[in-house]
Amino acid sequence: MVLRSTVSAMRAPFAVPASRLTGAAGAILLLCLTLLGLYLCVDLRDIAWQNARCNARTLLSVIEEGVGHNIKAYDLSLRAATRAANEPDGTPLVTELRRLAAFNAAAIGTGLGPIAVTDREGRVIATSDPGALPLQDLSALPEFQALRATPDAGPILTGPSRSPLTGRQIIRMARAVERPDGSFGGIVAGSLDLGRFHARFDRLRFDDGLIVNVFHQDGTLLIRVPAKPDAVGRSIAGSPGYSAYRTSERGEFLGPSHLDGAMRLYSFAHLEDLPLIVTVATSVESIRAHWIFKAVIIAALILCLNILSFGFMVLVQREVGRHAAAEATTRKANAALTVLARTDGLTGLPNRRSYDEHFAEAWDQAACIGVPLSLLIIDADHFKQFNDRFGHRRGDDVLRAIADCLHRTLPAGGLGFRIGGEEFVALLPGLDDPEAAAVAESIRRAVVGLQIAHAPEFGGIATVSIGVASADPDFDAAPEALFVSADAALYAAKMAGRNRVRTAAWASQALPAAVA
Repeated sequence: MVLRSTVSAMRAPFAVPASRLTGAAGAILLLCLTLLGLYLCVDLRDIAWQNARCNARTLLSVIEEGVGHNIKAYDLSLRAATRAANEPDGTPLVTELRRLAAFNAAAIGTGLGPIAVTDREGRVIATSDPGALPLQDLSALPEFQALRATPDAGPILTGPSRSPLTGRQIIRMARAVERPDGSFGGIVAGSLDLGRFHARFDRLRFDDGLIVNVFHQDGTLLIRVPAKPDAVGRSIAGSPGYSAYRTSERGEFLGPSHLDGAMRLYSFAHLEDLPLIVTVATSVESIRAHWIFKAVIIAALILCLNILSFGFMVLVQREVGRHAAAEATTRKANAALTVLARTDGLTGLPNRRSYDEHFAEAWDQAACIGVPLSLLIIDADHFKQFNDRFGHRRGDDVLRAIADCLHRTLPAGGLGFRIGGEEFVALLPGLDDPEAAAVAESIRRAVVGLQIAHAPEFGGIATVSIGVASADPDFDAAPEALFVSADAALYAAKMAGRNRVRTAAWASQALPAAVA
């Protein structure tokens, strides 16, 4: 029976149309908050990917400009050297090479190796750095063989390899020297210091997860920043990414790295007139890191808002049910008071007869909607002694003050009555034991807060004792027993020393004890 009454009490608010409307509005609010959170998270992800693509394209343009400019400027020096190599006298060639080396150092900067010119047999005949010219033969170099076979092949870049002079990693660059009759006349060779390129790239201060690669058109990795020595010189010719590089001059794609297997977003471009491919690779993990943290914060906030909204919706539905019960009781009580005008003249509270009628109505109403009904009996402590000492007029003031405390303290739907002498009653539809006890304690504290003077032997101030009893009208018990239980609780408060609140347990087996 208790379980069934509890379930009925829980379902009662949902039976009220306003409560159902509140539930629907709350569900829509939760759905909207959840959709908003999803939208924000998806938007954060899209923005992170857009920023990654934009940053990669920007960096790619900067590197194209820097690397391409330096190598093309160096290639112009190699072309000038091939023209000078056709001069009949060797002295102007050495002078021209030195002039070109000085120009490169001023215009391009450090990191450029000396320029050497060979004859058609591969023997070095002139160099821009005579001090580093041990007569040497370059005929064994692959670029020499390639240019002798195809003199118009354009600039050939090979490497990376280690310079025999400096011991540093370099990329060799060569062009063919064509004689006036169009025959092969040797090569002009130079080198680019990879360490200098790495130093320039490092000054760009890449974000974590960004990798810059420079590949030869044959797929050989020439430069990698951040530096990874074991990767330089490896070929990616067999990778799907290399196929993308070969089919388009520039573009982007998402795929795993051929060198370490990590998933990255690649933006790439071919350097114009050079056999080089520049790529900017952005780690998918770094892109995810830019938005996932904010998405977690948003998700947590949305979850908290959903929990708060759900809790607020439950409270509103509960209060709507209680308010409906209290409002119905209040309407009937007001109608009865208006018709019968049964009001206590001293305190302005309904009198005992009005209480009897309202109690019956409140009981029936609570039974219909399945909510508990609580009763408070309030009694002024040592009131006879107060009248004897201070007079009945002061006693009337105390009664009016207690009535005013009831007016100010009772929750919505609660009704206060003066049922005789110094005794008051409060009906609290929809409140259970703990809630009714809390209201009773508020009343007791309000009376104490008035600080109405009393005789020192009775505590010094006027106080009240309150008995509290609650009932579930669905329970098979007589309504009169609720008053008996509250009166017994009041008696217990008096016996415990007054100025106290005591609650009576409501159960059929406890009724005889309560009555006794």
